[in-house]
Amino acid sequence: MPTIDNLEVRKTKKKKDKNYIKPGPIYSDQDIPYDYMVIIDAGSSGSRVYVYNWLNPEYSLKQDYELTKAKGKLPANIELFKQFTIKKDDESESEGESDNETENGNEINGEDKTIDDSDNVGNIDESNQEEPTSPKKSLVDIKFPKIKSKKKWHQKIKPGISSFNQSPQKIGNHHIKYLLTLASSVVPKSQHYRTPIFLHSTAGMRLLTPTQQQQILTSICNYITNNSDFYIPECSSHINVIDGDFEGIYGWLAINSLKGSFDHPELHNHGKSHYTYGLLDMGGASTQVVFQPNVTEIEEHQKSLYRINLNQLPQLTNSTSEDESEFDAVGSYYVPNKVDFNIYSDSFLGFGMYQAHTRYLESLFHIYLQEHGLNDHDRYYGNIGKPIVDPCLPKGYTTTAVLDDYSVDFTGGSDFPKCLEMIFPVISNSTHGTLTGGDNVNCKQFNEQDQVSSCLLNDLIPSFDFDINHFVGVSGYWEAINNLLSYDEATKRDDNEEEDDEDDDESDDKNESADTYDYKIIYKETTKLCSQSFSSLIELNKLKSPETRLSEEELAELCFKSSWVLNFLHLGLGFPRFGIDDEPSQINSPFKSLQLVEELDGSAFSWTLGRAILYANDEYVQAFNNYTLSTLQLEQDSPRAQDLVLRRPGLYYSAAPSVYHFGAEQNGIYPRPQFTPPDKDAKYHHYDYETNYKSDSKESKWYIEPHRWYGIFIFMFLLGFIGWLMLGRNGRSLIFDKLRIKLGRFMIPVFGNRNKNQTYMPVKQNQTEQDDLENAAGFELDELSSEDSKPGKSSSTASDEDDIDRQFKIDSDDDE
Repeated sequence: MPTIDNLEVRKTKKKKDKNYIKPGPIYSDQDIPYDYMVIIDAGSSGSRVYVYNWLNPEYSLKQDYELTKAKGKLPANIELFKQFTIKKDDESESEGESDNETENGNEINGEDKTIDDSDNVGNIDESNQEEPTSPKKSLVDIKFPKIKSKKKWHQKIKPGISSFNQSPQKIGNHHIKYLLTLASSVVPKSQHYRTPIFLHSTAGMRLLTPTQQQQILTSICNYITNNSDFYIPECSSHINVIDGDFEGIYGWLAINSLKGSFDHPELHNHGKSHYTYGLLDMGGASTQVVFQPNVTEIEEHQKSLYRINLNQLPQLTNSTSEDESEFDAVGSYYVPNKVDFNIYSDSFLGFGMYQAHTRYLESLFHIYLQEHGLNDHDRYYGNIGKPIVDPCLPKGYTTTAVLDDYSVDFTGGSDFPKCLEMIFPVISNSTHGTLTGGDNVNCKQFNEQDQVSSCLLNDLIPSFDFDINHFVGVSGYWEAINNLLSYDEATKRDDNEEEDDEDDDESDDKNESADTYDYKIIYKETTKLCSQSFSSLIELNKLKSPETRLSEEELAELCFKSSWVLNFLHLGLGFPRFGIDDEPSQINSPFKSLQLVEELDGSAFSWTLGRAILYANDEYVQAFNNYTLSTLQLEQDSPRAQDLVLRRPGLYYSAAPSVYHFGAEQNGIYPRPQFTPPDKDAKYHHYDYETNYKSDSKESKWYIEPHRWYGIFIFMFLLGFIGWLMLGRNGRSLIFDKLRIKLGRFMIPVFGNRNKNQTYMPVKQNQTEQDDLENAAGFELDELSSEDSKPGKSSSTASDEDDIDRQFKIDSDDDE
C-alpha cells in the first residue's frame, strides 16, 4: 500500500498527464453535497464503467432548495417546436443582457450572461421560466432528478466478461481493476464508502451456462469487495445478469431523459396524448425494442407490458397562496406528483449484430452442404474443397470462420440482391414471430410491389402506431449506417472541386440522413457499397481521415451490417419504407419516425443512465417521506402518514405485480449511508491501481485464456527431472553411455575430471577403431606391477584374488 506522501507525489505527476482524471466535486455551488453512483455495463464485446452524480436529496430539502430548476441546455428540439407550433411575434424580446443573474440566489461563477435568440425561444409558460444566464446554459425547468456525468467519467475495456468463462479467477486483476481505476479516480475518496457500485451483464453472459455465470459473478464480487471501498450491501442485486427486458427499459428511460420528453412533454406532443420515444438498441448478441403503445394497444395487451412508477421532484410552495391544502403541501414543498408508464419491452436474443452474422454464416454453410449432397459427417473429413461464396463479402476478400468447431473458408461475392436474399432465412426461420412454431403468414421477402413484412412479431406484441410511435436507434444501428454514409461523404470530399451546387445539396441531405433514417438513401448507398470489390473499398477507406478509417475486417463486414439493419427493420419489425410504402400522417412533422444517434444533447447514450434515474428517483422519494414524517411529527404507521407517504419508484411486470423491483436498494436491504462532512485529517486506504490509471482499452488474451498447455509442459518436465534423479549416478551413466554409443559421438566424457574447463577428452584423429580394439586387447592383467602381487603367488593368481577381495571387502571407519 503506498504511503500518503508517495500518493501525493503520484497525484502531482498525474496532473501533468493528459489521461489524468480530476476527482468530482463533493459539494455543489450551493454547498449541497453530491451523491455518486458507479455502474458497469458488462456487454458481449466489452465492459464500460460510468460514474453519475446528483444533488443529495436530504440536504436539498433541509435547505429549501428549488429542485425543479437546474442549470442546463434548453431542449434540443425547441427550435423545431418553435417553427411548427410557436408564433414568432415575441422575437423582439429575445435579446437582452443581465450581469447580475444568479442561480437560485448564488452567482454562477462569473459566466458570460450574454443572451442570444436561441436561449429564449419556446418558453410556453413564461411565468415559470427563468431568464437564461448564458448562451449555452440556462436555468431550465425540470420535473425529475438531474443526473450528471462528464466526458471523462466513463471507460471501456475489451473483451466482454463472458470471455473469462474458462478462467474466472483472472477477471479481477485483468479486467475489473481497470474499470475500478477510473471509478476510484472520479468519485472523491471520502465518498467511496457510500457510493453504490453495480455491474449488470447483458447478452454475452446470457449465452453462458448458469454455472459459468455464477463463477464469473462471484469472482467479480469478491474482487470488488476486497479491493475497493465502494458500497455493495448484497452481491446478488449489485453484481448480476439482467434480463434483456430490463436492459431495454433502462435504455428507454435514458433516451427519453436525454430527449427531454419527461421534463417537457408539451414540446413532444406526438398526438393521442403520446409524448415518449421508442428505443431500438442493437448490441452484439441481442436487440432491444421498447416503446409505449397507444391507448388501444395498452388495453388489449395489459398483461404483456411493464409498469414503471416514477415521482416528480417536489416543488417549493408559494407563500402568498391562500388556497393551499395541508394534504397538498408539506413544509416548504408541494407533494410531488406520481407518473406511471405502460411500456412494452422485448429483447431479441441472437439478433444482435455479431450473433446474427454467425447465424448467417451457419445458414450459408448448411445451404452449401445441401446443394453439394454433403452431410454433417462429411464436413469433418475435408470434403469441402473450396471456399463458400458469401454474397455480403466484397470480391477479393477471404476469411475463415469457426462454425460448430469446424473451420470454414468464405470468399466474397459482392452481390447485394443475393446478400439480402441469404440474410432473410436468419429472420424467417426464427420462432420468435410465431407462437405455434408454424409458418408466419406475415413473413415474406419484400419487393417494390409488396408491403414490408413482420417476421418477428406475434399476437402478444402490441402493434406499432407509426403516427405517434417515433423511435430512436442507437448502438449497432447508428454505427452501421454512420459508417456506410461516411464512405460516400469521403468520395464527395475527394471530388469536391468538380461538384456543382445541386450535388452539394444532395450531400447535405445525406449528411442530415446520418441521424434521420431515410430508407431510399440507405438502400441506395448499401447497394453501391455491396457491389464494390475489396480493393475498391480499400481505396475508399484511404480517403477518410486516419482516425475514422475502419480495419480490413470491419470494412469487409460493413455490407452485411447495413443489409442486416434493412432486413431487421423492414422484414422483422415491419417498419415502413418511407418514400415507397404509405407514409405516416405526420411525416412532415418535426418528429422523425426513426432517428439514429450516438449522442444526445452532448451526452453519449448508455442504458446505464436509466438505471441511475430509477435509483435517484427512489432516493428522492424516500428522502421526501422522511421529510414529511419529521416536518409533521408523524409516526410512520399513523393513518395520516399512510396517506402522505409516497410509493417508492420502481417497476414490475404486469402479469406478476407482486414481484416489485425498487429503483434503489431492494426491500430489506439497507440504503446507502447518509452523507457526513469529510474530515480533512482523515487517512484512507489506497489501492495500487488507484494511482496507475491506464487508458488501454483491450486486455491481452494471455491473461484471459487458461494456460493448460504450459502447465502440462512444466508438469512433464518436473516428472522427468524427478525420474532422472531417482536413477542415481550409475543409472544415469549407463543411460548416457548407451546414448553415446548409439549416436556415435566423437567425444568421450571424462567423468572423473572435476575441472569445468576440461569436461571431454578429444580422441586422436589418426586412430582407427581397429587400433582402439587392438590396444584394448593388448592390455593384460599380468602386466600389473610387481608391487601389486603377493610373494609366492603368480601374478595372474594374485590379480584374481585382488579382484575378489575388492568385490567383497566392506570399508570400515576403523580401518586407517
